Amino acid sequence: MRVIYVMQFHSLKFAIPAVLVSLLTGSLFDCQFQCRADQQAAAAEQKVSLTKDVMPILRAKCQGCHQPAKALGGYVVTQFDRLVASGESGDAAVVAGQPDQSELLRQITPVDGSAAMPKNSPALSSHEIELIERWIAAGAVDDTKSTADKIDASHPPVYTHPPTVTSMAFSSDGKWLAVNGFHEALLLDAQTFGVAQRLVGLSERIESLTFSPDSTLLAVTGGSPGRFGEVQIWSVPQGQLVLSHQVTYDSLFGGAFSPDGKLFAFGATDRVVRAIETQTGKQVLHQGTHEDWPLATVFNPSGTHLVSAGRDMTVRLTEVATERFIDNITSITPGALKGGVNALAMHSSEDQVLVGGSDGVPKIYRIFRQTERRIGDDSNLIRQFPEMPGRIFDVDLDSQSKMFAVASTLDGASQLAVFPYDAPSTLPDEVKAAMAKAAYERNEAEKQLIQDFQKQTAPAMLQLQIADSLYAIDLHPSGTSVATAGASGMVRIYSVPSGEVIKEFVAVTLTKDASQAHSAHERLAAGTGLELPSDQQPQIEHESSLLPTGAIQQFQVQPTEIHLTSPADYVQLVVTATYDDGQVIDVTRLAKFSSGSSSLSLDAFGMVRSISQVAPTTQQQTDVDIEFQGHRLQLPVRLSAEDAKAPDFVRDINPVLTRLGCNSGTCHGAQQGKNGFQLSLRGYDPVGDLRALGDDLRSRRLNSAAPDASLMLLKPAGTVPHVGGVLMTEDSTYYQLLRQWIAAGARLDIQSTNVQRIEIFPTLPIIDQPGAWQQFRITAYYPDGTTRDVTQEAVLESSNTEVCQSLAGGRIKALRRGEASMLARYEGAYAAASVTVMGDRQGFQWQQPDANNTIDQLVANKWQRLKILPSQLCDDPTFLRRVRLDLTGLPPTVDELQAFLADHRPSSIKRQAKVNQLLGSEDYVEHWTNKWSDLLQVNSKFLGSDGAAAFRGWIRRAVAENWPYDQFVTNLLTATGSNKEHPEAAYYKILRQPDLMMENTTHLFLAVRFNCNKCHDH
Repeated sequence: MRVIYVMQFHSLKFAIPAVLVSLLTGSLFDCQFQCRADQQAAAAEQKVSLTKDVMPILRAKCQGCHQPAKALGGYVVTQFDRLVASGESGDAAVVAGQPDQSELLRQITPVDGSAAMPKNSPALSSHEIELIERWIAAGAVDDTKSTADKIDASHPPVYTHPPTVTSMAFSSDGKWLAVNGFHEALLLDAQTFGVAQRLVGLSERIESLTFSPDSTLLAVTGGSPGRFGEVQIWSVPQGQLVLSHQVTYDSLFGGAFSPDGKLFAFGATDRVVRAIETQTGKQVLHQGTHEDWPLATVFNPSGTHLVSAGRDMTVRLTEVATERFIDNITSITPGALKGGVNALAMHSSEDQVLVGGSDGVPKIYRIFRQTERRIGDDSNLIRQFPEMPGRIFDVDLDSQSKMFAVASTLDGASQLAVFPYDAPSTLPDEVKAAMAKAAYERNEAEKQLIQDFQKQTAPAMLQLQIADSLYAIDLHPSGTSVATAGASGMVRIYSVPSGEVIKEFVAVTLTKDASQAHSAHERLAAGTGLELPSDQQPQIEHESSLLPTGAIQQFQVQPTEIHLTSPADYVQLVVTATYDDGQVIDVTRLAKFSSGSSSLSLDAFGMVRSISQVAPTTQQQTDVDIEFQGHRLQLPVRLSAEDAKAPDFVRDINPVLTRLGCNSGTCHGAQQGKNGFQLSLRGYDPVGDLRALGDDLRSRRLNSAAPDASLMLLKPAGTVPHVGGVLMTEDSTYYQLLRQWIAAGARLDIQSTNVQRIEIFPTLPIIDQPGAWQQFRITAYYPDGTTRDVTQEAVLESSNTEVCQSLAGGRIKALRRGEASMLARYEGAYAAASVTVMGDRQGFQWQQPDANNTIDQLVANKWQRLKILPSQLCDDPTFLRRVRLDLTGLPPTVDELQAFLADHRPSSIKRQAKVNQLLGSEDYVEHWTNKWSDLLQVNSKFLGSDGAAAFRGWIRRAVAENWPYDQFVTNLLTATGSNKEHPEAAYYKILRQPDLMMENTTHLFLAVRFNCNKCHDH
């Protein structure tokens, strides 16, 4: 935790009695399963709370689709008044005291095993439905209370880490510099840079700061991401709040005053640009032409028009008086613009606008056309400056519009540049004539003329490389200095044009690190912290009933020792019992685990975790005792704490994002991402992922000064509505791991290595009966020699879901007799295990079949393992028909059949002789020539008659001469030259485009549909 202010939200809590029992007994065996019946019985006698009991259910199952920003069916569950009101059906969702009249209860109650809501998801459990019903029956009382610490002028935020600076602004009179903090804007004296006022408001995140033209007002746009947007207008320097205007359900962006200071414009995530009166808050403009979030707005010098830009890669012009969309200032040709537009700055007297965005190219546009729009044109472009590295997040002009500053950012480093502003107000006649033509009508000379005109830029007055991600810059009105700030929270004032650092400071006052005091939870829940569905919880009685009746001959556990270094570490145990009949049974969930150490947590699934951090220079030795049916094992455990390090993105954070499903193909790992946020599929591109999490929208998703206020945590924890639902709890290991990474600055170690390989144990388990479970353990191995248990994070998939079902935590459940391969996947590494579900094989007696060769013996071994007796050998007529069809594609002739039956040699000898006779026969050569000709698409349509005949002749020769397969494929794929001299080169004449060649080749020789990459290229 890097700021003393912490928002706390209601969440489900573990039952206190269970924790006390485990502490008093000296064992931290997890009681959540054993005590469940007692807890529910006790809960039935308690009053149901909306905040503690009902809202966690609604957050987890409902609010993703029923939130203000996405109110499906016209129903919202995040606000009490809308929770009890009716949706589109017109029936009241909650009728206090009357569950049978409440539409909410009807929608979630299953009928014939199926419930209307949640749609496309499992129905609520009977316990969850009962809680909601009891709450309604008891009067549907709203007991919601704000649990957030109070933040106002009397209780301002206290910082332990500099907040990310997303916006800053000099007043037009040059007296003040405004810098954003967390929940506040700081008004600094522009001479001494001391804090004159702390303008503390409701919005936790500030997106833009703007002074009115007369410097008497400061406008703040921002809000709480995913909850509300707000415009605040403060008087300067008194620091009095003049106006607070809330609108939409997310932060607001890009505020701008009109030249007379009477209007204020801003963009919102509902893709609408608005303008309000600064004194009353009355809305006077509403324009919804943007196709994505508008991030910047600015009025033209006369105030008659508003320019807006955003993530839809456009800059648009709106007439203020009529609210009418006038024109796209930038080109509308697909592909002409690359990425969103982040910043605008208007010339003080000309109708020209400076544009900066994701393409890293500063551009100056006129806002009114001097030529008619033509297909493919970008005729409003006046000047295009040299490309800068990364994305441009902010631009600014001095008060006289004689110079402009621009900053671009890429991977934690930035470039700051100041250029002279020199853009003509009119077009030269010859340029105007060329621009009047459509792009496809222009000749090369005209194209070059336009390009030369647009690139007539003066060299930079100042250019600096800065080791920080810059999100905000502002030129002093005099043009003598420029202020910069960004991810580090460090404000730097540079002299223009010398580049000398005038001042370097953090705008807020930092206190001693109090993150440990606010680490939220002393005792963390494993993994996501979410309760498993009932069908994935241990079924002790059922599994016990499936155990063999014999005696246990051997009792084992894997691994044989444990080493834990942090609360995030864990080890999954696999406990097996070998019975006197040879059966090896997984008894992990049936065994009892205990430890005399209060530093260990043991759950019913056999997972061992450390719950306390040992001093870095000390180690602890303890043991885990395992008992099953009188058999005991003692497992040594070593607890130590390595030097404290922030979690590593590649090794620690990315696996959690994958486990939660954030970067899956159905969520933010999709080709276009989700809701404007895209991660690489399964985390293959950590650099790009960090840009998406950090730099995108000026670090909107991460807040190192207040980690718990980061969208990266708020959404998966369900505090902010999330379409993906609740993925983890605030007291979970995953939450705290992500939180620690954010608090440490959300860094990426580019030298960090990914997993080298993984191993799965056991590799050949046999499950005796359907209904039984099998626990796996998955271990990751890294290039530096370290290992890690990744059973919880790895994905385990079954190749045959009718034989066994994959469960959370590396477990599977047998469904019926059969065999299935289990594929474990973790961070691009794979391992497989072959699972056999035996079923009832009582009375089976193995009979060893004859083995004529090694293959026969391997097959017999597999039969014996599966307890299968092979069928008898087929008779001679059946054998001849089968082998003839397989090798030649033709049935045997009558004469051939009679001759084979008349041969009285031993069956194995005459059958081998027949196989040898058919191999290489004319029928065999013709059959396999036809097969390969079809596969290689030998066709006169592509090759002509002579070419097709020559290619087929080459194939026939290869079959007849019995070329080795590798030689055949090599000669084919490496063929060059004329297909008259080298007939095999015709393979590249049939499909001539590289992508089609690749698709055909991979499909033919590797059985891989490579053409999937045309869409799944992410």
